[in-house]
Amino acid sequence: MNQNICWIGVDWGITHLRCYALNDEGNLLDSASSKDGINKIKDAKFEEALLTVIDPWLESGKVTPVLACGMVGSRNGWLETPFQKTPCRPCDYEQFVRITCNDSRIKIYVIPGVANLKQIDLMRGEETQLAGLLCDIDSAIVCLPGTHSKWVQIKDGRIEKFSTFISGELFDLMSNKSMIRYSVNKDGWDNNAFTEGVLSGFKTPELLSNSFFKLRADDLMHNIDHAVLRSKLSGLIIGLELAGAKDYLKEQNVQLIGEPVLNNLYSIALSLLKVETSAHNASQITLSGLKYGFNSMQKYLGSEQKGNNG
Repeated sequence: MNQNICWIGVDWGITHLRCYALNDEGNLLDSASSKDGINKIKDAKFEEALLTVIDPWLESGKVTPVLACGMVGSRNGWLETPFQKTPCRPCDYEQFVRITCNDSRIKIYVIPGVANLKQIDLMRGEETQLAGLLCDIDSAIVCLPGTHSKWVQIKDGRIEKFSTFISGELFDLMSNKSMIRYSVNKDGWDNNAFTEGVLSGFKTPELLSNSFFKLRADDLMHNIDHAVLRSKLSGLIIGLELAGAKDYLKEQNVQLIGEPVLNNLYSIALSLLKVETSAHNASQITLSGLKYGFNSMQKYLGSEQKGNNG
């Protein structure tokens, strides 16, 4: 199989390292992963962590290109890469940054993140998912739900603007670190409570902190099921996010890129606002984005070689 491997795609985040072996047609031949996310790498041993995963795919005497996205290019990563500035085309080979390796069997390129200078905002990793979306869609409003949710406007294949909302992190803080945690510490789900929370957070975002406390009061005064209150907390936070993302909702159609559970929650929430959605799996579209980036590199190198040959 090694002889058929043309290149390796890498999605290296804070908590994970996912690698993909592909042939020259972009077909997936194998995949492997580890829990060696950026935050777990000690003494800058990034190359060692990567080789632990991809070494079975490498051959002596053959150089295999590796295209990496995610937090590997952050300040805490292997090599901090400069951000592309909006408006820009994501995963543009001319912006890739080469990392010098000790192992001669690999050439590593890092896809840079994107900066929105007007709105003071940043992304790393999401630009690759957006590139994956561009394989099928030229212009769209995109929501990438997660720890730090992104709302993005893509026009004619370019990232025009985007905004970040720390919704996932806020939910984690409120449900695990705040006083409210004692009232939302039960798994389970209540759709009615969730939708009630979404509408409340969207319509009266200025009352969010008051709404948070009411969850605790409702528990103590009325003995409300904690799973119901947890569902409402989720709805309140997503509703708050949607209130802040109103400018992105004018077209009434949103592309969702995330894990299935989050895609479903955001689809429900947006349907309350009469907004249609289309969902895309985050892992699959990341791989599509890596393919998009590799194709960009191949086209550039091909045209450069053609020019050198006269």
